[in-house]
Amino acid sequence: MNNNIFYSIIIPVYNNSISDVYRCIDSLYRDILTNFEILLMDDGSEAGFARELDILAEKYSGIRVFHLPHKGASNARNEGILQASGKYLCFCDADDCVTKQFLFDLENYRKSNLDYDIVYGLVKYVKKEETIKIDIPLQDLQLQAITNDYYKELYRHMFDLGSQLFKSEVGYVNRGPVARIIKRTVCKACLFDTKLVLGEDEVWNLDLLEHTSNLAVVNHRWYLYIENPWSTSRKPNPKFIEQHRNLLVSMLPYMKKHKGSLEGAFANRTFQSLQEIIKGYFLTHKNENNFLDSLCNFNKMTKEYPYSIIGYKDAIRGGNKTFIKFIIMKSGGLLLFYKLKQLLFQK
Repeated sequence: MNNNIFYSIIIPVYNNSISDVYRCIDSLYRDILTNFEILLMDDGSEAGFARELDILAEKYSGIRVFHLPHKGASNARNEGILQASGKYLCFCDADDCVTKQFLFDLENYRKSNLDYDIVYGLVKYVKKEETIKIDIPLQDLQLQAITNDYYKELYRHMFDLGSQLFKSEVGYVNRGPVARIIKRTVCKACLFDTKLVLGEDEVWNLDLLEHTSNLAVVNHRWYLYIENPWSTSRKPNPKFIEQHRNLLVSMLPYMKKHKGSLEGAFANRTFQSLQEIIKGYFLTHKNENNFLDSLCNFNKMTKEYPYSIIGYKDAIRGGNKTFIKFIIMKSGGLLLFYKLKQLLFQK
C-alpha cells in the first residue's frame, strides 16, 4: 500500500461499454488532480471485457485493475475500500463522469490541510442525448461546514432527497456513493451491505452519518450522472417488490433511532418505492396478471409490513403530496392512477 496517495477513486465495472469506461477515465485525467490512484474493480466481467480493462490500465498511470468473482457492485466497492491506499476515497460509476470543477476542488482541498471526514459535492442528472459539459468555468473552493440543524436536515435528505438546503440549479447532494470524498478510515468502518440488492448505497449513507458528523459540503457540480436506460435498476423486474421491502426494512432502524423527526421522510421514501415498484413491475410485461388481479395484489402488498406502518400523522409530516398519496393508497386506487398514463405524482 502506498501511504503517500491522497485520493483513491474506486470504479466498479461489470461488462460496461468500454467507450463509457474510457469517457469516465478521461474525465479524471485532466492535468489538475495529482497524487491519486484509480481502482477498477472488475465484478466478474466476461473475459473479453476484462482484457480491455487490462489494456486500458496500461495506457494510464496510476490505475490498478482487480478481477473479482461476480458478487455485485457492493462487494466490488468493499474490495476497493480494502485495497485503496488513499487518505480519502471517492466512487465513480463507469458510465458517468466527473467535472473539471471536481478535480479543481479536490486538488485545492488537498493543499488546504482541512480535515473533514466527509465532503459532499453536487450531482447533475444528464439525459443520454444531452451535451455533456465537463469544462464549465471554474470557481474557487468554498466549503460550508455541516453542523447541528444542517446535519439533521442532511440526515432527512438521505431518506427522501427533500431538503432544499442540499439542492440548487447546479445540482443536488445525492444518496448514492458518488460526488463525495470520505476518509478511508471512515469507509472501512462503514462497508456496503452486500445483502441488499437495491438501495444499499442509501443505507451506506445513513451509516456514514451515524459514524461521523465532521462534514462539509461544496455547492459545486462535481459529478454528471448520465442516464442509462439499460441499467439494472430500470429494467422490468418482478423482484422489485422484495428488494424494496428489504431496503425499507433496513432503513427503519435509522428512522426509529431519530424518532420524531424522520417519520415524514420515511413515508416519502416508502412512496418512492411504491412508485418504482409500479413502474418497474406492475405496469410492465413482466407482470402477467390482468389489471384487476394486479390491483388486488398491489393493495394487498400495501397492507403488509413495512408499508402498513405508515399512518395518517406520518403522511402529514411527509408533506401534502405524501398525504394525498397516502389517502389514495388507503382507498385502493394508487395503481389505477398510474394505469391512466401516470398523470399524478410523476417523479
